[in-house]
Amino acid sequence: MVLAESGWGERVEAWLSKQIRIFQDIFPARRASIRDLLNQSRPFVETRGGGRHYFSKRDLEEAALKLPPELLEAPIFPIVFARGEVEDLYIVRGEEAAAAFARLSDLRGLDRLPTGEFYTYKSLVLHFLSRYPSLGIITG
Repeated sequence: MVLAESGWGERVEAWLSKQIRIFQDIFPARRASIRDLLNQSRPFVETRGGGRHYFSKRDLEEAALKLPPELLEAPIFPIVFARGEVEDLYIVRGEEAAAAFARLSDLRGLDRLPTGEFYTYKSLVLHFLSRYPSLGIITG
C-alpha cells in the first residue's frame, strides 16, 4: 500500500505523540487555591508532564481582592478553558472555577450547556487572560 510505504502512519503517530507531550506540559496535574499559592514564595502548580505552571503574585493578589472568601479556599487555579465544539465557545469545568472566572471578568455568571457544563466565549477568555495572564490556560 502506498500510505504504508510513504511512512505516513509513522509521521501521524509522531505528531500525535508530540501533541500529547505539549498537552501534558501545559495541563495542571492539580489546581490550587489562591490562599495556597500566595503562601508560596514563587507560586506554581506542577503540570502533567512534570513541568511547572507559574503564577504572578500580582495576578493572585488582584484576584484575591475581588473574590469572596469561599473562592479563596477553592482549588481552581489555573482556570482551564477547553475549546467547545462550537466555534468561539469555551468550556469552564467546575462550578467554583466558573464563579471565579465570572467574578474576575465582572460577569453575573456563566450559562450552562445542555450537558451541564459552564461556557463562555473566546473574547471573554482573551480579555480575562489579558488581565490575569497567569491565572488561566487554554486547552484543545
